[in-house]
Amino acid sequence: MKPRAATYLLFSALTACQVDSTPVSEVSARDSMGIRIVEYGAVPELATPFVFSSQSLYRYGAGAEDYAFQRIWRGVLLPDGGAAVADAFNREIVLTGPDGEFGGLLTGPGDGPGELDLVRELFSLGGDALLVEDFGHARFTIFVGDAVVREVDTRFLNRGLRALGLDSAGHMLMTSAFYRSGFPEPWLQGHMARFDMDAGVVDTVAAYDWVSSSTREGPINPFMPGGMITASGGRFVYLRSDTPEVMWRNSDGTVDQIVRWDAERIYPTEEHWALYESASRAMLRPANPHIQSEAEFEEFMREILADYELVPDEILPLFSLLFGDREGRVWMGHHAPDARLNGVTRYSVLTPDGRWLGTVQAPPRTRILDVAEGRVLGAFRDEMGVESLVLYELLPPGAVGGG
Repeated sequence: MKPRAATYLLFSALTACQVDSTPVSEVSARDSMGIRIVEYGAVPELATPFVFSSQSLYRYGAGAEDYAFQRIWRGVLLPDGGAAVADAFNREIVLTGPDGEFGGLLTGPGDGPGELDLVRELFSLGGDALLVEDFGHARFTIFVGDAVVREVDTRFLNRGLRALGLDSAGHMLMTSAFYRSGFPEPWLQGHMARFDMDAGVVDTVAAYDWVSSSTREGPINPFMPGGMITASGGRFVYLRSDTPEVMWRNSDGTVDQIVRWDAERIYPTEEHWALYESASRAMLRPANPHIQSEAEFEEFMREILADYELVPDEILPLFSLLFGDREGRVWMGHHAPDARLNGVTRYSVLTPDGRWLGTVQAPPRTRILDVAEGRVLGAFRDEMGVESLVLYELLPPGAVGGG
């Protein structure tokens, strides 16, 4: 495949804006047509803004008497110090207390009010209020305590949108959820939408490069770039994993802020492929218990891996993950070939106004679920594939108990 250009198309007003180049250690920021632009000369080399505590405050789910999580899908921290966790396979929402003790089940599978089919997203609304996006039932369910106070029908959305978070007016920010392969364009467009739950009206407010297409025949590149989107501080936040640029859009789709930097272009090697292959094996082995012998499993893996091929002249993505925390910060998870197995362990963190805070090292094999008030809720996956809930503190660098 021919290398793709990493140019991101902006409004003509932005292309006309001149931003002075600056040294690595400095940042240039200015308004242009109401848009804040922050530009770095390279990837900023800053001290880490905070560290994870060297030990988790608790780990729940690994003990013999603990709730047995089958697949931790989403989780949010609650104001009382506890957490609410959606288990995708059990179709239950589990509550834990401030010290990681079992707090009961909020709800479980069924077709009645407040019962679940398939949870896709989970949001804390403050206090003891939770909003659950139940994809299976095509509805939003709002709990206050253990009571269902509202259900919002989303069937008219045709299940083609998924929730990201709320804006300041209480509208749900949403984005494209499904696509069909085989599209002819170099990039399939995703869409940002705003859903007014009171009026039952959804507006498409912007488009973005979402899924890249391979034009080469035969096996595909396992490290294809893609568009990533999240919500943070009531705004859409978007980046393309092969482009050193982050864009914030207001809930009406208008561009609010852009951060750019110069990034090193890294090309894949056999070491990257080995990590990808090893992670694939580790993930697929427990997922296919019906394959008994090692010879059968090796043949199965050969068939799977035959669909992929290392493409040494196509750059690696910069990032594997993007999410916003409750403080309005944006976490960009650095690309890792084995991220599916071992999680993303390095994050660059940006403030709501686009300042680069630095790089944070996260515990291995831990998928971050929520960050709020100096705490990090995560899902830890051990070598046997067993998942448990973990809670960490975020501490100043060099603090006692820091990582």
